[in-house]
Amino acid sequence: MADRSDPPPIRASDAERDGVMDALRDAAAEGRLTFEELADRIDAAGRAVTRDDLAALTADLPPTGEHRVAGLPGAVAPADGPGTAVRAPENRRSVFGDVRQAGAWRVPYVSRWSTVFGDIDIDLREAVVSHGRIEIDAQTVFGDVTLLVPEGVVVDVRSRTGFGVVRQEAGESGPAGAPVVVLTGGSWFGDVRVRAKRLRERLADVLRGRLGP
Repeated sequence: MADRSDPPPIRASDAERDGVMDALRDAAAEGRLTFEELADRIDAAGRAVTRDDLAALTADLPPTGEHRVAGLPGAVAPADGPGTAVRAPENRRSVFGDVRQAGAWRVPYVSRWSTVFGDIDIDLREAVVSHGRIEIDAQTVFGDVTLLVPEGVVVDVRSRTGFGVVRQEAGESGPAGAPVVVLTGGSWFGDVRVRAKRLRERLADVLRGRLGP
């Protein structure tokens, strides 16, 4: 039976929610959170009711920052660090071949991707993103552009196609404070697709492929 003398949980303020979101972004920039984890935790921070709810979101982050956020235990702004993900170049080009990027990689604030007679596939789910807003310019001729993002990320699609279609299946809206990806460029004789698929769904697909129907 709960101790009746225990004080009730303290409700969180908007400033405390914003402070935890900032701490989560800093942790993601250090490589401590993937883009998918960042989006999930920012969504949870926006819906948090009490300070305990917020503290749980940063409990596994080391207190390396100089300033604690709103005095919450474990809620800190981590210092900048190099992270462990491989940094992708700001410009990727190919001719007669595909351009692909997935797994743990560090996303530049602005990056440009281009190819002729090939597809461009960019997977941001396990990526390390150092900014709350990133810009990706992806252009191809005779190929498709596919951007795979975590749920909870907003994608501002500014891409254009010639003899193709733009299909935004994810990222049209998101929670307050959600990361933003601006997608520009486009395709001639190909499609542009924005999709969301959780990592566990990808693993399930792999297992189904191995086990068969």
